[in-house]
Amino acid sequence: MSEKPSGERTEDPTPKRKQDARKKGQVARSMEIPGALSLLLIAQLGPAVIQRFIEATGSAIQSIPGRMPEVTTPGGINTYSLQMATPLVMAVLPLLLGIAGVGLASNFAQVGFLFSTESITPKFDKINPANGLKRLFSTRGLGEALKATLKLFIFTGIAGMEIWNQRDQLAMLSWLGTTQGMVVLGTMAHTILTRIALVWLAIAGLDYFLQRKEMDKNLKMTKDEVRREMKESEGSPEIKSARMQRARQLARGGLKERVKDADVIVTNPTHYAVAIKYERSKMHAPMVVALGTDLVALRIREIAGELKIPIVENRPLARALHKQCDVGDYVPRELFGAVAEVLAYVYQQLNRKAR
Repeated sequence: MSEKPSGERTEDPTPKRKQDARKKGQVARSMEIPGALSLLLIAQLGPAVIQRFIEATGSAIQSIPGRMPEVTTPGGINTYSLQMATPLVMAVLPLLLGIAGVGLASNFAQVGFLFSTESITPKFDKINPANGLKRLFSTRGLGEALKATLKLFIFTGIAGMEIWNQRDQLAMLSWLGTTQGMVVLGTMAHTILTRIALVWLAIAGLDYFLQRKEMDKNLKMTKDEVRREMKESEGSPEIKSARMQRARQLARGGLKERVKDADVIVTNPTHYAVAIKYERSKMHAPMVVALGTDLVALRIREIAGELKIPIVENRPLARALHKQCDVGDYVPRELFGAVAEVLAYVYQQLNRKAR
């Protein structure tokens, strides 16, 4: 089987790539969700808001004859206009605030708190007509146009079906009073808007899923990009500084005190170091008194060299001990044999030197 070209984007995006894209405002977001939720809110609160608005308008009109003496001056006209407009604004204000809240909440649910100046920074390619035409006729642009067309047909069909179902009541509107006619039309409008909003919400959910898939596809990386990013991350001054600081903290936190009690240091030889202590009369099994990787492992080896503690290279055992043990743990039963061989070797070497 032939290998895939190294330039092909087959690797999942790294956390750093996702973070960089987020800083640029490149996130998966469906603009259909705020619209669908706003329409659903309008469908539910609309009748009450319209009723309050009509009542406020009626009260304002009825008050006109009694307020005529107040509007003989420009200042009186301004005051009267403000007093007339305030109830009308207050009637629709809850709905407007609700729509704004739904928009903010739906966007926050999709992308969290995000403020990016990258997407609003003026760029020539954003206003270049040629680039605009390319975006318009791109796959994404054509997809958006197709989605808008489908929504138009679906929503028109929903409205048409409801109007057809209510055709008998609509035919009787001329025989009904104004109030009854408004009730019939209001009920039908509420039904149409609610059904459209629910269908729109389903479309929005599918759109969000597709947006996430497209974003993940666009952020995929080549194997070379992943390797280069890992190399840059491993070699960055911040990472090195953090490792050095952690090593110093461990050293100050009594690393030397723990290592000095060890009978042997098992190493990888450079990446892992595990200090083991065993007192036959007091312990039922050997104990790990210190362990670490990289810089900490180096410090353990340095301390062992200063204190003349034996260092034994055993790559599989060092990795297994580091993976399965923490400081203060007894050696697992499955590693007894390997650790016993190391300790026996160390004791044998010490006995030879003693002779």
